[in-house]
Amino acid sequence: MFRLPHIAALTAAATLAAAVALTTGQSASAAAPGTPQVTAADGATAELDAINPSSRAAGVLALYTPEFGAETRTNTFGGEAVLRATADRAVYEVVSVCTVFDKCPAPGNSTIPADGAVLSASPSAAGGTDDRRWLRDHLRPGDQVRIDNLYLRTAVTTLTAVDPTAQNNPGGVDQTTGRCYPGCRGSEQLVAYTDASGRATTGTNDYGYEVVVSGGRVTARGGNNSTIPAGATVLSGHGSRGSWLETNAVIGAAVRVDGLNLEITIDADAYLTDADNQIGSAEAALTDAQAACARIDADSVRTALDQARTLRGQAAAATGEDAAALARQARHQAQIAGYRTRPARAAEGRGIWVRPIETTEAQITATLDRLAAAGTNIVFLETVWNGYTIYPSTVATAHGIPAQKPEFAGIDPLRIWTEQAHQRGIELHAWVHTFYVGVAAGGAPVLAAHPEWAAVEREDVGKTGPQPSRMEPGYYWMDPAIPAVREYTTGVFREILTGYDVDGLHLDYIRYPVSLPYGADFSYSDHTRQRFAAEHGVDPYALDPNSALWPTWNRWRENVITTFVEGVRAMTDEVAPQAKLSAAVFADPTDGLNKKFQNWGAWADNGWLDFLTGMSFGTSATSVGADTAVMRTRVGDLPLYTATYGPLRGSAPDLVLDQMQAVVDADSDGVALFAYNQLSALQQEALREGPQRNRVPVPHADYAHAAATGIGAARAEVTAAGACAPVAVNARVSARLLAAQLLAGAPLGAGRDAAERLLTQARADLAATGVQPAYAARIRRDLAMYQRWLTLSAR
Repeated sequence: MFRLPHIAALTAAATLAAAVALTTGQSASAAAPGTPQVTAADGATAELDAINPSSRAAGVLALYTPEFGAETRTNTFGGEAVLRATADRAVYEVVSVCTVFDKCPAPGNSTIPADGAVLSASPSAAGGTDDRRWLRDHLRPGDQVRIDNLYLRTAVTTLTAVDPTAQNNPGGVDQTTGRCYPGCRGSEQLVAYTDASGRATTGTNDYGYEVVVSGGRVTARGGNNSTIPAGATVLSGHGSRGSWLETNAVIGAAVRVDGLNLEITIDADAYLTDADNQIGSAEAALTDAQAACARIDADSVRTALDQARTLRGQAAAATGEDAAALARQARHQAQIAGYRTRPARAAEGRGIWVRPIETTEAQITATLDRLAAAGTNIVFLETVWNGYTIYPSTVATAHGIPAQKPEFAGIDPLRIWTEQAHQRGIELHAWVHTFYVGVAAGGAPVLAAHPEWAAVEREDVGKTGPQPSRMEPGYYWMDPAIPAVREYTTGVFREILTGYDVDGLHLDYIRYPVSLPYGADFSYSDHTRQRFAAEHGVDPYALDPNSALWPTWNRWRENVITTFVEGVRAMTDEVAPQAKLSAAVFADPTDGLNKKFQNWGAWADNGWLDFLTGMSFGTSATSVGADTAVMRTRVGDLPLYTATYGPLRGSAPDLVLDQMQAVVDADSDGVALFAYNQLSALQQEALREGPQRNRVPVPHADYAHAAATGIGAARAEVTAAGACAPVAVNARVSARLLAAQLLAGAPLGAGRDAAERLLTQARADLAATGVQPAYAARIRRDLAMYQRWLTLSAR
């Protein structure tokens, strides 16, 4: 089975409703699927824990195939064996083996051969098997290894509870309130809900993954708070258990539950069912897109659909692995058809965060080529990371801190990234950790050099040396109120802006550590306590939430962060007025303020930011759309590129695109993905074939140009949309858009004002009777965005 951390049964074994039963019908496979397993040339075997995981956790032996991407993007603490395929589908030749125990160049981030795969082992979990040693001891270049049950496979795990309640699932109860978490599903739990529970829905929140099982097969997947159909069961996982469920419970997979034992089998029938669903979805999407007069290449959609149907027919006539392989190809072609039905906007922000692990110019350019092909126009490059700069820093050296992250010694990655990004028309923004300094023991390297800079948690007052946060385990922080901390941090930012042609500075961790509940709040350093006492006559350590001065203490901490942002804005305007200042912030402004003293709404109000990337951690399209709507209301016209986390979670490409569409529909000016290091080849393909298939201008770079480009594209769409609106309406809208496009590029002043009025009139025209609703909503949404940009261009 997939060796996930065992979750002990918290209740006595229960019997699920008859809806979840062992499928007894004949499978198309000649042999029953089994556990994914690697057999070395010497006969030694090892179980695979994951196939193309979005991140390689401790104690995992993973297989990375070309579907994942060009490289494994793993760290240097594991071990990897590069494999090349042979004529036998299950047999591979070992090309190279490199582990952390060997003197070799690449124990991580191996290139994945287009005709092969990479076996990748992480450091072992506590008390677990060290698969790195298995790779080292049993694989040699030139050997042949066998991998069985790669696609036809069975995964087994243990449910935490069935129909969870406070009584049968104590781990689903919030100990601070005594009440169940939503759905009574706790952290890192995998539970099942049946119609016997009396629930209409699971009641879960947006931080997990769910599938519906009916007739012993997975019939629907994704989302949260799922409806529990009569006679069916919903499986629901949180955290890594949700990721396990998403990996294994594909549409059509056979599900068997015996008490708390869960077995999921992916057989050829599962792939056939999935292919049928994907073909049907693509056909429906094409119908909907044409009904709404969306500007898509319908012929290319039909071509992919024809290929999918042909492969589906061949799969039905085959058996076993052959049937599965053909059905997978059919599903893939149907997915491509579906991606091509997605509209692509003519101007928007398309950002992505990148943690650089590339150590040569060739590797950097290869990554940027992939990002350019996927339509990216903004890269947030992690430049200050875990207390290190990726470039050689004289500011760090002057403060007794190492000049550069060690793995980049000998090169200047920031210079290469910036130059090569610009050659591809991509903006490069330096992504900087502001007050968070990493997880290394003692807060090294920054707090090792300056322990007096450490942020101090209330419960750690009196302890010797820097201590990590309780609510963000292992995280070390600087105290943002300490003048030396502010001077050093601003000095590094100044060094970046003056030494490199970056397009902007992107502030992350621009806050205090999570400071709830009471006792885990920050910061009670000697400096902070003395300064607050001097200003307000009381040591803040003597206060509690019932104290009269507690709100004053909260406002004081909020002001520490706010004035720092104000100072960074002033410094940026002074040394690099062309550079944009942005911040990654928590989507809920109240949550950000109450827990972390991050008042980003005030920063937007004061004009200190050029754009925001609101972090929406939800797993559904509905959730990220709702977060975007909240942020849009709060920031007004300020450009907003909502951050979604599908790549980090390893979400299916369709879900990544659904979340992007929800963000767009909620009036974001674009989308930013977290992060490139987890972006799979299939997700890149979805971007490239779907909503990012065209190259587009960045709004904040030149508002008037971006608006004019978008208005021109909207006019072309309206002109071609004869079936979606009365002729007179489309003619009137087209004429207004032509005039607005011309005026959008005119000098500031009356021309821009007139263009905005024309856009308002065009939006009103599209609300007329007889206009197809989806067509009207799409055009009106985009015109409103272009109107915001014109307003910004006139400031």
